[in-house]
Amino acid sequence: MNIGIIGAGAISKRHLNAFRVIPGATVTAICDVNEAQAKATAAEFSVPNIFTDYQDILSDPSIEAVSIVTPTFTHGKIVADALAAGKHVLCEKPPALTYEEALRNEEAAKASGKLLMYGFVSRFRQEHQLLKQFVEEGRLGKIYYAEASRMQNCSLLGGWFRDKTKSGGGQLMDAAIHQLDLLLWLIDYPEVQSVRGFTSDVNKDLPERIQGVGGGYLSAHNTPIPRTIESFATGYITFKDGRNLIIKAAQIANTPNPGTRFEILGDKGGVACEDTSMKFLTIDPSNYFVSSEPVITRNVNNFETELRHFVDCCENNTPCIPNAHQGTQLIRIMRAIYESAETGKEILF
Repeated sequence: MNIGIIGAGAISKRHLNAFRVIPGATVTAICDVNEAQAKATAAEFSVPNIFTDYQDILSDPSIEAVSIVTPTFTHGKIVADALAAGKHVLCEKPPALTYEEALRNEEAAKASGKLLMYGFVSRFRQEHQLLKQFVEEGRLGKIYYAEASRMQNCSLLGGWFRDKTKSGGGQLMDAAIHQLDLLLWLIDYPEVQSVRGFTSDVNKDLPERIQGVGGGYLSAHNTPIPRTIESFATGYITFKDGRNLIIKAAQIANTPNPGTRFEILGDKGGVACEDTSMKFLTIDPSNYFVSSEPVITRNVNNFETELRHFVDCCENNTPCIPNAHQGTQLIRIMRAIYESAETGKEILF
C-alpha cells in the first residue's frame, strides 16, 4: 500500500518510523508548506517525492492512503479533500475544530467507502489494551464513574498551539483529548445526556515570567502568537444510563502533583493509572479486597501498533478501533465543554 504523508513536523517522524517497519506499507510522498522541512524529513526517511501542496499527493492515483499530521485547524478540510479523492485517511487528533466538520467527514467517509481513522494512539498502549480486556471480561463489573487528568505546572507551548481559533483550545483540546477518548472507549462511548464545563486563564502570563523550567511542544512554523487558549479546564459529563465522567486539564497550574492519571470505578472493582503504572482493586470470593499491579515489559511502539492497525483496516476491512463516528462524538463533547464554560450553562444533548 502506497502512503502519502501530509505534514512534515515532529509527529510525521513517528508515523514514518512506524510505516517503514510495517510489511507492505511504503511511504512514497511527503508534503509540507515549508519546503525545507519537507525536504529534510524526506531525506531522513528516503521518501522519493516531495510536495508543498497536498493536492499533489491527492491527485496521485498510485497513493492509496494518506496520513494527515498537520495543525488542528487544517484537519477538517484536508480530511474532506482526501476522502473526495478516494484515499483512505488516518488523521491525527483532534479530528476537527468543530463538531460540524467532524460530522461532515464521517458522512463523507461512509459515502466514499473509504476508511477514516483518527490518531488516538493511547488506545494502543499495552496496559490500555489489557484494561480494555479486563473491562470486556466484566472484571470491574458495572462501571459507574470515571475521571482523568492531564496537568502541567507551566507549559512553554508555542506557535499556533497558543491561538484557540487554530488549536480549538489548550491542554484539554490538544492533549487531554487522549485521556477523554480513552475513557469513553473503555466504557463503549455511551450516549451523553449533558455536559458542563469550566475554563480559566489564570496566570496566563506565567510562561513569560517563570524561572527554572523549560519544555512545551513547539510548532515547526513557530512565530510569536498571543496566548488565547485557557490555562485550566474541567468537564463534567453525564450519560443517559446514569454514569458520569470528569476530565481535568491544565498547561498552567500550581499543582504539586502534575502528570497524567485516570481512575475507573465499577461495582466489582476499580483501576487507577498514573503515567505508566496501573493498579487494580477487586473483591475476591471471600469478600476481601485484593490489590494487583500488572507487570508489562514496554517493548512495543504504540505508533507502530496503531499504524499496523490502520494498514490492516485498509487492506482487510478489519473493523477500525478509533472509528470516524467516535471521533465525531468526541468532538461534540469537547465543544460542549467549551460552550458550557463560555455560557455558564449546562449543554443538553
